[in-house]
Amino acid sequence: MNKVLPLLFLGVLMLPAALAQTNLPEIPPVNQPLPIPAQPAPLPPIPAQPAPLPPIPTQPSPPPTLILPAPVILDKVGATLSAPRTVSGEFTLSLSLKNDQAAALDFSAGRDSEQNCAAAPSLRVLQVGTRAVIYPTGEKRICTQEQQIQTAPAGGSATFTRTLTLPAGEYMVEGWFQGFAGKAGQQVKVSAQPVRISVK
Repeated sequence: MNKVLPLLFLGVLMLPAALAQTNLPEIPPVNQPLPIPAQPAPLPPIPAQPAPLPPIPTQPSPPPTLILPAPVILDKVGATLSAPRTVSGEFTLSLSLKNDQAAALDFSAGRDSEQNCAAAPSLRVLQVGTRAVIYPTGEKRICTQEQQIQTAPAGGSATFTRTLTLPAGEYMVEGWFQGFAGKAGQQVKVSAQPVRISVK
């Protein structure tokens, strides 16, 4: 065993010299450039955006509708419609507003385009038997803007009158006041019992 170790050691020391004597081929130096990585494939072109569509013409919006507050019912105020029972030609109707409140009330009404530009009272005339509306006719007019004003003292009345002409026949006439009342100018409607008239 002691002889083997020196021999192994000697063999290891002689190995480089033995390798130097063998004719190993030389490896030539590499002069070629390093390979260039391949360029990535170009991206497909972005499709052109379509031209914007022309704006769709819009219909003009209708003008806003004027919404008036609903008429209020006046406390302690009543109405009475009066007309002759039998008439011929032109005749007069009157609407009295009885004020049972503790203070005076001012009543004002403007001309109504559906009432032939009359102010107050408002009327509707129905033919007896057919219920056909004889007045108003449905024609609208452009009216002036003045107001008709009447004052009913406390415990008293204010009266509005109208003249009307109807063809011969039997009619029921409905009447009411629609306008403004009081210092605050509240919109009010006060209706009366209809009356029957006979036109000769």
